[in-house]
Amino acid sequence: MIDVPVDRIAFISHPKAIMHQMPFPKPHLESFENPLRYQMAERYLEKSGMLDRTIRAKAPRAGLNDVLSVHSPYLVHAVEILSDIGSGQLGESAYASPDLLRTALLAVGGAMKGVDMVLADEVKHAYVFMRPPGHHATSSNSMGLCYFNNMAIATKHAMKDERIQRVSIIDFDDHHGNGTSEIFYANPDVQYISIHEYDYENFGLGHYAEIGHGDGRGTNVNIPLVETSPDVSYESAIKRVVEPALKVFKPQLIMVSAGYDAHYADPVGNMNVDSRTYWKFGASINRMVHSLNAKGSVWVLEGGYNPFALGYSIYASLEGLSGKPSLALEDQVERELNELIVESNIEVIDKVLETMNPYWSKKKSNKM
Repeated sequence: MIDVPVDRIAFISHPKAIMHQMPFPKPHLESFENPLRYQMAERYLEKSGMLDRTIRAKAPRAGLNDVLSVHSPYLVHAVEILSDIGSGQLGESAYASPDLLRTALLAVGGAMKGVDMVLADEVKHAYVFMRPPGHHATSSNSMGLCYFNNMAIATKHAMKDERIQRVSIIDFDDHHGNGTSEIFYANPDVQYISIHEYDYENFGLGHYAEIGHGDGRGTNVNIPLVETSPDVSYESAIKRVVEPALKVFKPQLIMVSAGYDAHYADPVGNMNVDSRTYWKFGASINRMVHSLNAKGSVWVLEGGYNPFALGYSIYASLEGLSGKPSLALEDQVERELNELIVESNIEVIDKVLETMNPYWSKKKSNKM
């Protein structure tokens, strides 16, 4: 057996990840989740030499029973039927294609493969570069470009291992991962932390008052930042909320829903960050894995719809995750900093801490 350095990163992909494509032209939302974003990002990562520093692995195809560990039979059967038909609507912004089922099962299989590689001590971190995304898919509904919840299925898969009693999921996609939140909302053994854009004029899902239910109260952590939030607000959220939440929960495995549509150049998000923020996420999670003595982390690609920016963003995440210093990349341009936005986010984070601290204090006292 080859001796693999513990901090090496697996990069899991599959050439058939490009097969599924929804039949819409731009500027329809559905048109942005397309094979081009995948192909251009992969080409950038290859030409940059980043992939030469990883352990490459091919995503296997998951079975329907794996999907049924999280989703209702009705949802799974609906995806099967409309994939056979070759078209049709499964949910809001979730349309079928002839290759949907095959591509979606590969995405699930890739996420499970990442878990297996980390738990087998082959690598410390795994990056699952697959599509379509999954964090909007609930237990019974496909929506938001998502069909099966790759992250939730992989998390359930990880918790079959007796060494994994607690898992933390960090979701930094621009949009709230309502599906993942719903699936684990009452589960005390899965911590869900979401940093996302929030519309404070039209309140919706992802508010900081959503804290979980029953035994799971205190394990659902929302950080709803205001529109056009800059890098400094994300850095503050990481330091003030994400890292303290992980320290209290003490997961044995960290899962990451890696969505990059908060990038300032993304056509779908409305935030104002660049690849420096994604480096910070990588560096923070690597540091937390080691300080908590966790088995490692598994990253699953979610959003990120500018094919020119996605490669930079993933590259920066992998640099941070591998313990490398942040490099100056082409997307890192100076942009105006709105102090009112920064101050608003300080207030948001204060509210998050005010909401969560009673649960964190209780957990700390129970461990004494």
